[in-house]
Amino acid sequence: MNFVMKNTLIVTLLLALFMSCIHDAEAQRRRKPRYSYQKKNNSKKYSNYRGGKVGYTNGGNSKYATIGISANMNNYFGDISNNNGRFSTDYKFIPDGFGITASKSLYPGIFARAGFNYGTIKASDYSTGSSDPDGDPNDYGRYQRNYHFKNSIKELSLGLEIDFFPTKGGAKNRFPINPYMYLGAAVFHHAPKAKAPETDQAGNPTGHGGEWVDLQKIGTEGQYSDSLNLKPYSKFQFAIPLGLGVKIKLARNFDLNFEVGFRYLFTDYLDDIGGKYANLDYFGSDHLARALSERGGEGVALMENKPHDVPTTSTNTNLNVNDPSLQWDPNASSSYTHGWNYIPGTDRADASNKDFLVTTQIRLVYVLDKKGMARGKFR
Repeated sequence: MNFVMKNTLIVTLLLALFMSCIHDAEAQRRRKPRYSYQKKNNSKKYSNYRGGKVGYTNGGNSKYATIGISANMNNYFGDISNNNGRFSTDYKFIPDGFGITASKSLYPGIFARAGFNYGTIKASDYSTGSSDPDGDPNDYGRYQRNYHFKNSIKELSLGLEIDFFPTKGGAKNRFPINPYMYLGAAVFHHAPKAKAPETDQAGNPTGHGGEWVDLQKIGTEGQYSDSLNLKPYSKFQFAIPLGLGVKIKLARNFDLNFEVGFRYLFTDYLDDIGGKYANLDYFGSDHLARALSERGGEGVALMENKPHDVPTTSTNTNLNVNDPSLQWDPNASSSYTHGWNYIPGTDRADASNKDFLVTTQIRLVYVLDKKGMARGKFR
């Protein structure tokens, strides 16, 4: 009995508490709200906004900036390459440089971009030519010519990067994959070098055997000779870069770009070859310049340090007799041993095309989007 009465009392108290809660809720619903929405006052409140962000907007800042770093692969097409055609398929994808870029959105899908690129190129007639006299005559002639070089190129560029699909919603709404093109102007510094032999064609020591020598300072085509009216080429040159690429969105603030850039150059001297063979007499007592100007008679391909087969044909055994009227060096040998394709005054290579450079880049890009959460400031 006591158990029943106790349970009855508990149930009664719970029912009373429940009914009391329902009554309070109904009263609260019917009661006039203490704070009402007033459009005029809220408009005034927002009109006093003095800066600061109140939350995320539509994709964030539409004029965002980026910075990037890339691994570069440079492919040179010129007088010592397998094919000096600008659209050859003979490409090498071996990283030999790096790049740094910075861009700023000017308009949806259009960026101003500045960049610095460093890279090295090299080539040799021994590697790109052929020792087979019955094969391609151009390849065989290149092998017998026996030139080589390496060059370090430092480039500054400025241009426009244009997306194929403009992003109008800011950095947050970038397309997952977006092709783009780049067009700009660039200035670069270069300095072709080659390994010097121990002696020149007359057996005189060069004094720099086995060393990498700056060819522009030597003037291998007689640029510093008083007998020729030639000017040394400049180590500073202009270029017009044109690039095609694709942007892949990795995360909110990271992109991965793949870009192939074609550099239209105004010089034919990336490889130090752009003119004619100079008469070996014109170098006088400068044995180093003479040795580097014509290398077909050397028995070693110095870049690879491998034997260079010099043919013993009637053309090759002809000697260039020293002209005593020049009186450069009375102690010089009376003759020079040279390559079979050496004829003073003839082109050292095809001078109809300028050199060409293709730079492939894999670039990691960080998006500098200022959009974020901040507190609004009201007065």
